[in-house]
Amino acid sequence: MKLTNSEAQPKTSATNTTGDSTKLLSLLALASGAVAMPQTSNADIVFVDLSSSPVHIGQFATHDFIINTLPGTAQIGFHANTHTTAGGSTTSKWIVGVQQAGYVRLLTKAVGANTFLLVRANAGQTWSNVRTGQGAGVYKSGTAGFNNLLGLSPGSFVGKYYMFEFRDSTQGNAMRYGWLSVDLANLSNGNIDLAINGYGYDTTGIKLGAGQVPEPSAPALLALGALVFGSKGLRSWRKNRKTNP
Repeated sequence: MKLTNSEAQPKTSATNTTGDSTKLLSLLALASGAVAMPQTSNADIVFVDLSSSPVHIGQFATHDFIINTLPGTAQIGFHANTHTTAGGSTTSKWIVGVQQAGYVRLLTKAVGANTFLLVRANAGQTWSNVRTGQGAGVYKSGTAGFNNLLGLSPGSFVGKYYMFEFRDSTQGNAMRYGWLSVDLANLSNGNIDLAINGYGYDTTGIKLGAGQVPEPSAPALLALGALVFGSKGLRSWRKNRKTNP
């Protein structure tokens, strides 16, 4: 049966609409799929971000904080301590970082016969070059902040890092390296506050730089590309619809 132009037009129009709708659905699926796609991280580096709600350790905050999410038995502990002499004339306050369980070593430097301060690292420094620069051994505990006995030692700082190493008991006690992002308020009124903003560690044995976090994974980059492409395609589809109603 031969169709006239008037009879054929609706069918043609309907076919185009179906095609446009299919294309629109594809673009929407692409864009929404990009948003919904989980952003996985590089499996070599594990990063725990506490910056939105840092952990505060001190005499007027949390007295104890234990990092127990490292693989295996290794745990890092931070503890606030206060000691007053028998006569009450002197009060010393300090915060220590210790090997809480398993094998953990925090990078320290000696400042006295039996006192070791945790070493402050800058962003990008590794366990090796910070340790070399200090010329001191590595011990299982160190003091983050100390009032009275050492006289406000160390001074307050922000945006620094503590470096640590630990053995992963789930991988034959292989050595791993990590960092903690920290701020310290060591005040003349005797108050000490250590803020832990997050920490990261590598699962392959690489001595990662302080503050180093996982690179975006390939799926995440593809998702971002899909989102941009999907949005661009959607705008193009709408523009074409206006030009060719």
